[in-house]
Amino acid sequence: MKKQILLTPGPSQIPPRVAEIASRPIIHHRTQPFRDVLARIHRNMQCVMGTSGDVFILASTGTGALEAGVTNTLSPGDKVICAVAGKFGERYSEICQAYGMNVVEIVKEWGGLVTAQDVEQALKSNPDAKAVFVTHSETSTGALHPLHEIGPVVRAHGALFIVDTVSALGGVPMKMDEWGIDMLAAGSQKALMIGPGLAFLGMSERAWKAYESSTLPKFYFDMKHYKKRWDDKGETPFTSAVTLCLQVDEALQMIMEEGVDNVLERHRRLSRACKAGVAAMGLEFYSENRSDIETVIKAPRGVDGVELVNLVQERFGIKLSGGQAHVKGKIVRIAHMGYATEHDVILALSALEMCLARLGFHVALGSGVKAAEEVFQNEM
Repeated sequence: MKKQILLTPGPSQIPPRVAEIASRPIIHHRTQPFRDVLARIHRNMQCVMGTSGDVFILASTGTGALEAGVTNTLSPGDKVICAVAGKFGERYSEICQAYGMNVVEIVKEWGGLVTAQDVEQALKSNPDAKAVFVTHSETSTGALHPLHEIGPVVRAHGALFIVDTVSALGGVPMKMDEWGIDMLAAGSQKALMIGPGLAFLGMSERAWKAYESSTLPKFYFDMKHYKKRWDDKGETPFTSAVTLCLQVDEALQMIMEEGVDNVLERHRRLSRACKAGVAAMGLEFYSENRSDIETVIKAPRGVDGVELVNLVQERFGIKLSGGQAHVKGKIVRIAHMGYATEHDVILALSALEMCLARLGFHVALGSGVKAAEEVFQNEM
């Protein structure tokens, strides 16, 4: 018998008290009890996002919120700058191209970073750019982009700053208003601790001003419908994903009970321990400026990353993630986000040690676990 432990960068583990919500009788989405739930989600999501502005709930995956960020602010032919340093930076570029944008890409090798200096240079070369798109935590590589440095550069130019924080929100700091973010897209199945199916979109006043001149087609993701229904009745304009909303309400209450700062520090502690463990095993990291929601390592020479991930699951029931696209088989991704604990990190490192040894990589058994334990012991 094997316990199944999910340590992938989405979907992530769901706390029992959140999972239990799905077994309750459903309630109607046009009732006061459900409006009360939506109001609480709105308040708590503002807190997690770091905004006093509008936050909307979409019944979609995070990609729906990414698309809404494009269609509600831009028009065909507008020039935009997309930071491309991984799979999800590519997705922003693909969405913009699908809607007829004039896309200028800032391309970095996977694992690298798009910096404020890169963005400033791109804006100087393209002074007519209407928006800059950046992925906060690039889960395909494990890199965390410096939004707090990029935001002021974009604002000084006068462009919109549109950000994908689908995997990062709830796991790393987010200060939407302070960093000058105009559209912020998030998803439910990462650090927010519920299953896939909900997206969240934060909008600034500057985004609403851009909405007034946007001519891109929109219907389901027309945020004017969402704002009007929310302002008039405190509801969503279309049928809500009721059970998922009830679950994210519970998950957000857990975050509030723990305290947002404490949640972020827990993620930092898990990240420090996991990264100390893989370093002690002699493994190399894949990315720069590494995110606290996951640890991404290069598969050692002579070890196939796909085989390693499969062996960890087959032998120990621990599901890790491999690489995507051209890095398939070359990297391994260990998530420690949301409902993750010290226990999960120790299990993952222990399984990784034994499976690497089985595949012929020389590793001193217990070396990674020991390094992680020392981090935890010193930070108790």
